[in-house]
Amino acid sequence: MRMVYSDALMDHFERPRHVGQFDSDAANVGTGTAGATETGGVLRIQLRVDEDGLITDSCFKAYGPPALIAAGSWLAETIRGGVLEQAGAVTHKQLVAALGLPPARQHCALMAEDAIRAAIQDYKDKQRIYV
Repeated sequence: MRMVYSDALMDHFERPRHVGQFDSDAANVGTGTAGATETGGVLRIQLRVDEDGLITDSCFKAYGPPALIAAGSWLAETIRGGVLEQAGAVTHKQLVAALGLPPARQHCALMAEDAIRAAIQDYKDKQRIYV
């Protein structure tokens, strides 16, 4: 049985935005990873933050189904230009709605939510921000 995907999902899958990677050791970069290759997919989100807490750049890499690649693309694009608090407030429900994820692929949105939260925590750990 073929999965039917929305136009928004297919757009992000066929033309992913912000694919790449930053130096994970840089103090102004947060890196978060979710998933496992054994369970069908891995998503890594990275964000670059300026002194004022503004996300000036973001990127992702994904290994998995089209829905996971689209989720990484959508998330990397959505968090750019925002502050950490806004990025941390993005939920899997927003991602499901934005991409029209079918029920069988909603775990991809959960992985994206986990990855962004891990990236924010990684950045805060490097900055020694404990709130």
